[in-house]
Amino acid sequence: MTPVRLGTKAETLHRLRPFLTTARILPLTHFSLEEWQDAPDRLLADLRRCDWAAGPVMVRSSAVVEDTATGSHAGRFLSVPARTGAEVGPAVTEVFASYDRAEPGDQVLIQPLLEHVRASGVAFSCDPNSGAPYRVVNWSGTDRTDAVTAGGRAELHISYGVAWAEQREAPDPLVGAVWDLLAELHDLLGAERRLDIEFAQSGAGELILLQVRPLAAVRTVPPDTHRATLDDTARQMSAAIAAPSGALGHRAVYGVMPDWNPAEMIGLRPRPFAFSLYRHLITDHVWAAARTRYGYRDLTGTRLMVQFSGLPYVDVAASLTSFVPREVPDELADRLVGHWLDELVAKPYLHDKVESHLAVSAGTFRTAHRLRALGPGFSDAERELLAGFLRGLTDELVCGDLWEQDIARLRLLNVMDADDVHSAECGGHDVGCCGPALVARLDVCAAYGSSPFAALARAAFIATDFLDDLVREGVFSLADRARFLGGLGLVASEMRQDFAVLDRAVFLKRYGHLRPGTYDILSPRYDETPERYFDWSARDRPARVTTAPFELTGGRRRRIEALLRREGLRFDAERLMDFLATAIRGREHGKLAFTSVLGDVLTGVRRLGERSGCGVDDMSYLDVRTLASLTGRPADDLPVLREVAARGRAAHAVSQTVVLPPLVTGPANVRSFALPQIRPNFVTRGKVIARVARVDAGDAPDGAIVLVASADPGYDWLFTRGIAGLVTAFGGANSHMAIRALELGIPAVIGAGTALFDQWSRAHVLDLDAAAGLVTVIA
Repeated sequence: MTPVRLGTKAETLHRLRPFLTTARILPLTHFSLEEWQDAPDRLLADLRRCDWAAGPVMVRSSAVVEDTATGSHAGRFLSVPARTGAEVGPAVTEVFASYDRAEPGDQVLIQPLLEHVRASGVAFSCDPNSGAPYRVVNWSGTDRTDAVTAGGRAELHISYGVAWAEQREAPDPLVGAVWDLLAELHDLLGAERRLDIEFAQSGAGELILLQVRPLAAVRTVPPDTHRATLDDTARQMSAAIAAPSGALGHRAVYGVMPDWNPAEMIGLRPRPFAFSLYRHLITDHVWAAARTRYGYRDLTGTRLMVQFSGLPYVDVAASLTSFVPREVPDELADRLVGHWLDELVAKPYLHDKVESHLAVSAGTFRTAHRLRALGPGFSDAERELLAGFLRGLTDELVCGDLWEQDIARLRLLNVMDADDVHSAECGGHDVGCCGPALVARLDVCAAYGSSPFAALARAAFIATDFLDDLVREGVFSLADRARFLGGLGLVASEMRQDFAVLDRAVFLKRYGHLRPGTYDILSPRYDETPERYFDWSARDRPARVTTAPFELTGGRRRRIEALLRREGLRFDAERLMDFLATAIRGREHGKLAFTSVLGDVLTGVRRLGERSGCGVDDMSYLDVRTLASLTGRPADDLPVLREVAARGRAAHAVSQTVVLPPLVTGPANVRSFALPQIRPNFVTRGKVIARVARVDAGDAPDGAIVLVASADPGYDWLFTRGIAGLVTAFGGANSHMAIRALELGIPAVIGAGTALFDQWSRAHVLDLDAAAGLVTVIA
């Protein structure tokens, strides 16, 4: 048959209605503004003669500018219910009045009011971000037909399935029905059409098509090309699972947020150089060495981070294994890691809370409670054995001086880096732009910067565990916890104070190496574009009113001593409080120290490219190994740089067409999956209503609720701008931005997940109530 032609919202539904079999289109009538102005009484009389119009109806917008290939204008115009015949005329007038500049050809669409809705949502015939041939379904189990498009409190479900597979296993019957609907619409409208539809499921389970419009995707990815890409992705996953590893447990699980959370630190699809740097400085060797040093199982030689078609994932089995004390017998350790992996797969919303809600990695005040949660698979004797090993590890850490040694090693970083720069040989060329010398600086940065930082990060996590347990045990209140952190002199507080009082040049000398996207060579440093980050005219902004400083009273000290005796720990309250403060402060200052060297290396790599004839965009596609192979002679290096950049650019382009869930367990997840429900981390007990600022899109953050997908330490500049609230897509309860928000008393949602983050990003005003654990779209 001849393909059905798309028109306005009303015209498209009218033309499809006689042919559609996989869903129902409700009865409808439509007319133009010109017809309404000429004969409103006749049109209302015609409507009254329709049997379906005897009950409540919905008057919907159908403007000419809606649902076109260049823009959908979804949600821009009104839809107004009319429950009686007398309400229809005013509803029509109200809908027409909502059009910005009503044209004679603009229409309204009238259909029966759909009540008792079981679910509603939107679906796309391809990935709207990349054009890759996935069928994407976003839906919510709610009685509102606009729950997904309008935003609000609805719980969102998102499913992906490749469009080209002959058979796909749908994660839900509703999703399968919508996939079938999309396939039929492709047949009716033409296979080349890329579609965006809205649908609802009636109380009786019937699928209702509410809207069809063309989707203006960025590009088209041929199905055969996409099939080959995903076949390769599945092979990479199978190879990673089969590779020798020191990880325990009986299954493979990979995640974007557990442990050193690459989604937060380098993004879901980092360019090759950022990925390579993160591996070199953290996830290849440093991560395991730091934990082994602190008494955990030795995973030296096991890489924490893998890559599937350019998407970085943490090997969760390796991560969990590294949280087991080295003395735990192999059989018990294997069962323990296997139990944690099973628990994570059953509760995927814990993917950003692995350390705080899943693994038990230290002997704190609630360890016995956490070990009881292991369930019947572990005997009382085994729980007691584990508790003893955890207690011993914690005693050794807090009573010993390893973390103090790490702080001392950080102080040597600048000295060792300066010695390395001055001793480097680059054939007479600029040392700062010599590839091998830059890699040597990275090695120094790893040894004296990221390595002690990684160890301190583990100590700080244990310190935070103790702090949280003191709140749960009733020794500290939440306000006490906030006061304790606020009094530590952490980097964000210091930066805010320094911004207010230091000379601009001095301020930038101290913080200028930072950049949003710590590992991203394309992101400008603070000192390269300071006006982009700092409002120097607002330096006299009054500081946030501070609360009374934290004080450990005698009564609290005695209660802590009692808890330490109860748990059989060998240190006293004074040593504990010193450990808490020094470890948390050390972690935050360790970040500042090692990113200083990293920032200089990135500047050096950019200059190396300029000297060799490669722009910074080309350099973002390199890797660390390529830098080490360069000669320092531009004529010899340029062909190498161009070849590697071309390969990196092609690989990165492939990564843009692949979508995977935040947790994967094997190749079966490559072709179809449902995104898990996320439980965001709400920080502080504050509440704020404010406009939304998407700072990566250029919005001013001052006084706004700031939305940043991945906020690493380079986003600390935000805290000099008086932000009202903060929302991130990625991050855990103990992540950098969570600590910052708690330290400064800023209401925040950390790790909202992509679905909620995208929904809230489309809002203009949000109500963020951290105490209630709720975000509401106001406008």
